[in-house]
Amino acid sequence: MVKIEIKIEGEDIDEIVREFGKILESNREEIRKLLHLLADEAINVIEDRKIIDKGAEIYIKLNRAINWKYKQQK
Repeated sequence: MVKIEIKIEGEDIDEIVREFGKILESNREEIRKLLHLLADEAINVIEDRKIIDKGAEIYIKLNRAINWKYKQQK
């Protein structure tokens, strides 16, 4: 298990941002991998939503067509 402890100390926001920038620079490859993972997951979520929306749209059209056909047969 990984434990992450974040402690923010600094006299001003510029100093904090500078230190954060150093952390990002020194861990560039790991940050890149993390961003790729997050981007892939975001794309999967978007694609899943599109599939669900398309499925719902098809279901509604099919249901309407069945109801229309049933009404015509009465």
